[in-house]
Amino acid sequence: MIDQDRDQIRRNYQLCRLGFGFIAAALVLATFSSLVSIVGMFNRHLMIWLSDKPWYQYLDTPIVWFSLVGATLLWGRWNQSSWQRRSGLLLAMSVVDVVLWFLSRGESFGLNGHGIGHRWLRDHVGEALGWAEFALLSSLTSGYLVHLGVEQASDSDKSTRSLAATGAVIWLLLFCQCTNWAAWPLQPRRIHMLEGFLLYHGFQLIWAVTVIQVTAMVVSAVQHSTWVIEEMNREDLADDLFRASNDSMRDDASYATSAQRPF
Repeated sequence: MIDQDRDQIRRNYQLCRLGFGFIAAALVLATFSSLVSIVGMFNRHLMIWLSDKPWYQYLDTPIVWFSLVGATLLWGRWNQSSWQRRSGLLLAMSVVDVVLWFLSRGESFGLNGHGIGHRWLRDHVGEALGWAEFALLSSLTSGYLVHLGVEQASDSDKSTRSLAATGAVIWLLLFCQCTNWAAWPLQPRRIHMLEGFLLYHGFQLIWAVTVIQVTAMVVSAVQHSTWVIEEMNREDLADDLFRASNDSMRDDASYATSAQRPF
């Protein structure tokens, strides 16, 4: 029973490593996209050049699907209620992201995307989910790292969630200012140049910093999972060698005793 529980724990660590690995890959791509957007605010030629590249237009595709696969692998790995609740909520948000992705990319799959409408609202719902996912993923990863013995992960979680909350407030101000509330479906409207400039650039900057912090935490979860799995493998190998050595000593003693017996 003990070996069976240990093997199950090892599999859980392996699946967690794989799940965090998929999410880390998605976050690395998201970090790249965010940094490109910041550079593009000061270099319009770069954004015009990238907008014509198919790989950049569909950069959100691996981000969305890698996140979904990672959240699926993390869901149900541990029986603690806090893990089940947070991983289940992360999976639900990932599913919503996939639905929004299908609505945005509907024409590429022969779907009538224009008939759905509400593009402005859908885009901002996705951004709002992004802030919530950052905070939730930070909390989930922090709890996992603390479980692995990385006590300082809780401090990183607090700073990351605080930054995500600040970014969410700026996003809300930007959304309220840029939305024409008299129209339905909701449409964008022009706002004061300086006000829009500050809100938009503040939003992009905080988004980039938050993505980088969450990425660092998730990558750390992958690394510590690897170290724990390797340590468990070394312990099992040492136990096997110890058992083999004891069995060999018992066999040698039995052979010596039998050799002294008369025929």
